[in-house]
Amino acid sequence: MADESVTVKGSPVRSLQKFIESELTPSQRNAVLSALPADYAARLRAPILPTETIPVSILNQVTEAAAKTKGEPVEQFARRAGREAAADAVKGIYRFFAMVLTPAALLAKASQMWSALYNRGQLQVADQTDHGATIKLLDFPSESAGCSRTTGWIERMAELTGVKDVRIQQTQCYAKGAPHCEWSITWS
Repeated sequence: MADESVTVKGSPVRSLQKFIESELTPSQRNAVLSALPADYAARLRAPILPTETIPVSILNQVTEAAAKTKGEPVEQFARRAGREAAADAVKGIYRFFAMVLTPAALLAKASQMWSALYNRGQLQVADQTDHGATIKLLDFPSESAGCSRTTGWIERMAELTGVKDVRIQQTQCYAKGAPHCEWSITWS
């Protein structure tokens, strides 16, 4: 059973809702939500406020069910959803950061961004150079769908700073038995 005490604020939930709305038909969306516990299905049928919190495990269940309904591998679907969430964030609260910061400067803000959205986990940047970095997510019980959404989010945020040839690879994964999640990201 997933840990429902690990929560995310409403903005990423709203982004996922919007992404699923663009990817699935109304009947497909209804089937995805019907597979959730009734209280969460009802909450996710209504608009989510930015200040609300939802268990990350529920977001992962929605992502997995939507990917299955779409007939797409979860990792691929979730990564696309994460990319869209980053684009949504830049339209909103992180617009200033993406417009004026280099990837290195944006990475310096990554930990604060994570803490503003999630009630658990520490995002740390290590081995940073002018063309890359290692990003670690500590003390966060990840699931594959969540890791893939995070991969897409990091990748798109880097691209939105204007750099080219962004490459990201998840080198460690908590969901696959590693002690934490870790990504290697490079750009030119």
